[in-house]
Amino acid sequence: MDTVSVSMEVDWLQGCYEWAIALDGVRPNSQELFDIIQSQILKSHLSESLDPTDGLPKDIGHDNTNVTLSGIPTLVEITSISEVGSSAFQLDQVRKGREDRMQVGGFDEYDEGDEDADLEVEGEGPLPNYPRSMLAFVLSDGTTQLQAMEYKPLPQLSLVQTPLGFKLQLKAIRIVCGVAHLEPDDVILLGGKSDLNQHRDYYLRQNLRERMGLPKEPKPVFEDVEGENDTSSGAGTPGPPSPSPQL
Repeated sequence: MDTVSVSMEVDWLQGCYEWAIALDGVRPNSQELFDIIQSQILKSHLSESLDPTDGLPKDIGHDNTNVTLSGIPTLVEITSISEVGSSAFQLDQVRKGREDRMQVGGFDEYDEGDEDADLEVEGEGPLPNYPRSMLAFVLSDGTTQLQAMEYKPLPQLSLVQTPLGFKLQLKAIRIVCGVAHLEPDDVILLGGKSDLNQHRDYYLRQNLRERMGLPKEPKPVFEDVEGENDTSSGAGTPGPPSPSPQL
């Protein structure tokens, strides 16, 4: 795992440290403790874990912003992901096709499932794939949001496989008219996800409906889900309000 060099929110970090040190066999100042805290950062909402005085410049998303980031790489998370190189209608048709196949073919949203279940559906092939041309994102450091797009492809990221809350660090990224132009050499992909990912299907549908000029569906009442204090599900920090992706 790449080392995350950022300023963390003091209370979050203290709570994470006290929780981790209470785990059986974890010693102060050990590599295991360091690794656990690193893992919790990747599973956290940056609005809770990151020092709000650290991160992106507050005006970076303005239309007249044209700069190149410098200094220590900036930690951000993906709060929205969209394929903008294909029409919303085409993407929505694929989405509906995938939903139908997942219901009868034994697959989940990440193309994982029982291969034998697929054979039980006569005349049906594998899950239809979304076209892959250019991804656009909304990135956030927990306080400031930034629109971003692939200037050069980031093949490790995809509309299906990349969860909301995925963490990355921005190096010498060019910001043109308030939009970050992402290139592989200037991005450190870290991984992780947040509770926001539980509602990714809803946000994808609303994104496509907005692009097609259709009214959005009523927003369901999402339950507040807090991470359990164990090594697999986060440090127990509540998530931020869900964003309204625009791309």
